Amino acid sequence: MSCRPPPENGPSGGAPTQRQQEVLAYVHAYKQDRGVAPSAREVCERFGWASLRAATDYFERLEQRRLLKRLPNVHRGLIITESGEALANAYLREHPEVLHG
Repeated sequence: MSCRPPPENGPSGGAPTQRQQEVLAYVHAYKQDRGVAPSAREVCERFGWASLRAATDYFERLEQRRLLKRLPNVHRGLIITESGEALANAYLREHPEVLHG
């Protein structure tokens, strides 16, 4: 079980990695299914990460790519942008197992 995701190379505005797409798709599917975004802890549990910082790192990377917005000081305050939603839906069409792992 890894504590944090491995470092990723490339510009912050580049194409998202496979894992970033998977995290984005999970957040999107979770939000559609339950009406609220997952907590960082729930994301960690889903992906097998021991540290909450791992989820936060992914949220930051997705936010840098303008695929996700985080509301400051709001629990479950993740908002998927229009472009993020399009990418998540495309990913989910190819990988419907994302929500359940």
